[in-house]
Amino acid sequence: MRTESELALQLASLDGLKLDWSYQNLSIAELEQFASKRLPSNFAELREQLMNGEFENKTEGRKVAHVLSRGRDSVVKDLKNSKFANLVRKVRSGNWLGATGKPITDIVNVGVGGSDLGPLMTSFALAEFASDVQQHEVRTHFVSSMDGGQLYAVLPVVNPETTLFIVASKSFGTIDTFANIDTVIEWIQPAFNKAGKQTQDWLNAHVVGLSASPQAMTDYGIPAAHQLTFSQAVGGRFSMWSSIGFAIATTCGVRVFERLLAGAKAMDEHFLHAQMQDNIPLIMALTGVYNREIRGINNLAILPYDGRFRHLPSYLQQLDMESNGKQCDHDGKTIDYPTGPIIWGGFGPNGQHAFFQHLHQGYDAFSADFVLVKRREAAKFTESVQDALAAQQDLSVANCLAHRRLMAFGYQGDSPRDCYPGGHPSNLLAIDELTPETFGALIAAYEHKVFTQGVIWQLNSFDQPGVERGKKIAVDVLKRMRGESDTQFDASTEAVLAKG
Repeated sequence: MRTESELALQLASLDGLKLDWSYQNLSIAELEQFASKRLPSNFAELREQLMNGEFENKTEGRKVAHVLSRGRDSVVKDLKNSKFANLVRKVRSGNWLGATGKPITDIVNVGVGGSDLGPLMTSFALAEFASDVQQHEVRTHFVSSMDGGQLYAVLPVVNPETTLFIVASKSFGTIDTFANIDTVIEWIQPAFNKAGKQTQDWLNAHVVGLSASPQAMTDYGIPAAHQLTFSQAVGGRFSMWSSIGFAIATTCGVRVFERLLAGAKAMDEHFLHAQMQDNIPLIMALTGVYNREIRGINNLAILPYDGRFRHLPSYLQQLDMESNGKQCDHDGKTIDYPTGPIIWGGFGPNGQHAFFQHLHQGYDAFSADFVLVKRREAAKFTESVQDALAAQQDLSVANCLAHRRLMAFGYQGDSPRDCYPGGHPSNLLAIDELTPETFGALIAAYEHKVFTQGVIWQLNSFDQPGVERGKKIAVDVLKRMRGESDTQFDASTEAVLAKG
């Protein structure tokens, strides 16, 4: 690691979002030299294909179109006539009535993976920006776990007659999601039977379907008026910009969702046109590949220093690891080089009291992305509370910068107990003030980073064969548990399955 006096400021920025990569211990000349070796000669062409919805997902036989969800194919492009917008406003205004005539008071988003993580993260991060006139309070909940644990917590605090369920599934056949919905149907029965209503009445008035398969939604019994679709070419972990973002809009309003898309679109243009030394996603991708290949660092810690980013590490874990955790190239050939790193992390201020000890004085090498918000408006509070919250934001920023410095430069005290080796490369993603636009830009930057690294490693970043194989094995195990199969497994699995 260069010393503090040797360090040169390395900065790229876009509309209130700055990437400071000074602590990567690389000069722009060194990064450009590395890029000349690792970026494919047709990278500009591949990037253009991504922006136009023409990049090929070879193994699934379709194009990659998530970028179009915040541009040409935006669900809120025509606000006045959009079914998406009209359904959102109907819920937020209190005009959506359940089967027994009562207004909807709660929304439960039922999904998993990309149908859960993006909407959950963004709804939580941007809730304070709720923009549409809302005279009717609507609370949002998220359920994804197949074990029913989240339902166990949510169902006691909502009312069957006033709860709208969002069923979010690209295929509209995800077993995790429909295990939860099957339980929900059992839960609503007593109240609906008492009111003289049937399951179809619930489907007609209490369910919105989000899927790339409209026929599957129709077959399930969801009326066309309550179906929101998106393209098969939009991958699940890239889908929060599509109709899968319905819970974001019902939580925050159509206008906030539109601003989110605008921020992501601005990052798309930046990624497409900015020169390398100013290109945020490209620098993130190249420094990440350098750390993985040259320095042999196999993990990246995501360390946000703002509570609104609490769900960012989990979201990026799926985005990156499901995309680039591969052992074969895009043509299905075995590869013998490292690909995507392990993504982990947690809320920085809490992490300081948990795993930062290991980061500062542990044995293992790591790289890190620090995320901070420099200032925060709190207009709805009194002036004295605003001042107190501003002081807390300053405290968070100071701690972020301090721990980042210590991980980079280390410290040599008088005893081993007071020695910190340092030398850990990191990025700082600094947001002047969190807005829907800067949040959208940040998430899009990570998407483009993952795309670029996938291209460098010759991967298909848009399939997930390992996930699918695990699901197939689970079906075999479940059949055995239900007595529908006599398939034999290993001794350990058999011991768990044994009765008594």
